[in-house]
Amino acid sequence: MSAQVAAPTPTSRSTEFVAVEGSPETTSAELLLVIAYVVMWALLLGFLGLGWRRQKRLETRLSELERTVGKASGA
Repeated sequence: MSAQVAAPTPTSRSTEFVAVEGSPETTSAELLLVIAYVVMWALLLGFLGLGWRRQKRLETRLSELERTVGKASGA
């Protein structure tokens, strides 16, 4: 004996969001959004901080090279 399941028709389906009651989820979407923004800002600030440090080292090295070249050409 085979059971036939009728496919839902477009009129029988819900047209609005209905929250599931008793869901085991404990994390809210707002908290996840805040966490995502915090992570993105932390990554951006970290990237800018690393770039700033590398630029500072490059400027120091360049000034040392300029001093060395100045001494070599002046002597």
